Formats: sequence, C-alpha cells, structure tokens
Amino acid sequence: MHQRTVLENGLRVVTAELPHTRSATVSVYVGAGSRYERDEEAGLSHFLEHMLFKGASRRPTAREISEAIESVGGVHNAATDREATLYYAKVPHTAALTVIDILADMVTEPVMDPAELEKERAVILEELAGVEDSPAELSAILVDETLWPAQPLGREIGGTPESVKALPLEAVVRYFRKQYVPGNMVLAVAGNVRHEEVVAAAERWLGGVAPAEPGPWYPAMPRNGAPRVRVREKATEQAHLCFAFPSVPLDSDRRFAVSLLNMLLGEGMSSRLFLELREERALVYDIHSYTSEFRDAGSLTIYAGCDPENARVTAEATLEETLKLLAGVPPAELQKAKEMAKGRIQLRMEDTRSVAGWLGSQELLRGKVLTVDEVVARFDAVTLDELLEVGRDVLDPAKAVLAAVGPLDEGTFAGILA
Repeated sequence: MHQRTVLENGLRVVTAELPHTRSATVSVYVGAGSRYERDEEAGLSHFLEHMLFKGASRRPTAREISEAIESVGGVHNAATDREATLYYAKVPHTAALTVIDILADMVTEPVMDPAELEKERAVILEELAGVEDSPAELSAILVDETLWPAQPLGREIGGTPESVKALPLEAVVRYFRKQYVPGNMVLAVAGNVRHEEVVAAAERWLGGVAPAEPGPWYPAMPRNGAPRVRVREKATEQAHLCFAFPSVPLDSDRRFAVSLLNMLLGEGMSSRLFLELREERALVYDIHSYTSEFRDAGSLTIYAGCDPENARVTAEATLEETLKLLAGVPPAELQKAKEMAKGRIQLRMEDTRSVAGWLGSQELLRGKVLTVDEVVARFDAVTLDELLEVGRDVLDPAKAVLAAVGPLDEGTFAGILA
C-alpha cells in the first residue's frame, strides 16, 4: 500500500502510489498541538498554524502561497489538534512536486511578520467567537474539560481569548523553532506520484534542515475527584448534552472493539441510540457517538441535542441504551457493525486526501502504518465476548462524565451518574 523513507535528518517520507487517480494530496504532519503547550501558551499551536499561511521565504505573502496552489485548481488548508498539526494541499498530480516545495517552505522558513501576527490575532479571536455561537461545539469542549480537567488534554485547542491576546511574537517563533524539526515531521503524499520523485523533492526542500530534539507533550493526569457533571448555562433553543467515557489509547489492541461499540451505539441512522431516542421516542433531532484516541488516553463520547424540557429524560434514556448494549449483542448485529466499519474505511481510500491522512497520522503518532487489510483483519478478529468485556470496562456509568450547554442548571442532572 505504501512506501517509507527516512532522510538523514530524521524526516519521514511516506507515499501511496495511486496511478489510477488524476490528483495528488501532499500533507505535512507536525508533532505540535495543545498537549505540547503550557497553560499560559494555550492556543499557541493553532496560532502558529495560522501564521504559516502568511508567507514564506520563496513566496513571502499569503496571496502568493494561495495563488500558487489555486492557480492549478488545487485546494489547501490546515488543522490543529491536540497531538498534531496538519498542512495539506490537494492538486492535479502534475503539480504534486511543486506543492512539496510550497509546503516545505511554509514549515521551514515562514516570514513571521509582526504586523501579520496582529492581523491574524484578530482573525483567531473571531474564530473563537464563532465557537461561542455553536452550543453543540461548546458542549464537546466542555465534556473534554470535564473528563480531563485542568490539563492540556482537556483544554480547548484554540485557547481562550485571554491567552490568544497575550501571546507575543517571540513565543510563537520560539515554539516554531522547537517543534518544527525534521524528526518531528512526516511528509505524506498519496496519488498519481512516484515514491522516488517525492523523496528527491523532500531531499531538495527539507533534507538540509538541521535535526533537533522537539519539546515533549504533557501526559494525561487523573481526575482526582473533580466534578463529573458540568453545565454551561446559555440561552439556546436546544439543550446540548455530551456523555464521555474514558477509553483506550491509540496503540491499544482494544481500540478495534471500542470502535465497534461506537458503531453499535451511535454511528449512523441504524445505530441503537438513533433508533431509540429519535425514531422511537422522538426526543432528539441529532444523536451520535464518536471515539477519540491519543497516545496515552482515549474517550467514547455521545452527543444529543434536545428540547431543554427533555434534557433529563434524554440523558437517562442515553444511559439506558448503553446498559442495554452491555446486556447482550446478537451476532448478526455485531457482524453488521464490522461490515460498516470495514466499509467506511474502504470508501475513504478512494480519496487521495484521506489516504495521505491515513499514512501521515499513523506514521507521526504511532511510528508505523497499518494497512487497510490489516485493520480489516483486526475488526474481523473481534469476538462477541471481547466486545462485551471491553464494553463493560469502557461504558461504565461510574466512570462517565456529563456536560451540557443550554437553559439548564446542574440540578437538572442531579444523581444521574451516581
């Protein structure tokens, strides 16, 4: 499926040659995210991501960077998470090597103009203001803060308005020099490309960067008796609820069983939560679940949006469905979840951006890449006994936390997680 080369300075290059495609996606993954930040630096990784689009040595303005990619019909963007920052461009395959030049320039020699930093500070503050207008997003942030309180893993990735206003240019530049080093980066390319040509371009544009040791990330800390229920009172038309259960880390063999639990519970319109709370009881418009895996921790989260008057009954019904799942799963239902999981992966592999993401994220965070066939085999190997054993461990109400945003107070949920 893929080829891998490590340059002398430690930069990893992974490619998937897909000669049937007309596109190529070039991605650069960097070990930089909110888990690498001290409290006073909250939002630093995200701020830096924005700054790298403002100009670099060979294209010194944001306009020149955008025009170089868009003039060939390409699209580009970036994203910051807790453990990684991603820069990517999807272009016609004939422009792939040029895009390596563009992204390499951005992640090695950004301009870092003080005037542009102040402009981008204002843009990021507007981005954070937009989050305030999204109560569903706020509930997801609040539940992470509740599950991992007072630590980087539970902190909002973009930081706070206060922290963003206070970040100086010197801190952004210092963090860039610390984290954006070859051994902490992966160049992942998927599409109608040749591995040897990608490696040659990587050598040209990134091979001369001096190796260095990146800064560490902050490990997950125990909750130590912190409140398990948090409510953000807000004048909204709906109540937005999130349950989160501590789960397994990225390298755990149990994560495949957790993924199947998630499929059964809240993935899609045939999931148990959707069928019961929406189709049967009409309590919600949207209910779904998702998993998150990190280097040393993980979570399974359930979201529901409902009438505030139904907030309590919706929360109770959600917990009831998780307990029903642990009471037993018919073999046919487990098989359905396996086919769904495998099918979703297969569909992803038709897009060069998804393939590049598959390669780059695994290589950066795990140091190795499982192929699609290997992951399919892992799903097939999950037994009903293993599923229920993992489910009893993960979906334990005694370990769960609950966060809600809406015209509510914490008394709404009194005793619900007792």
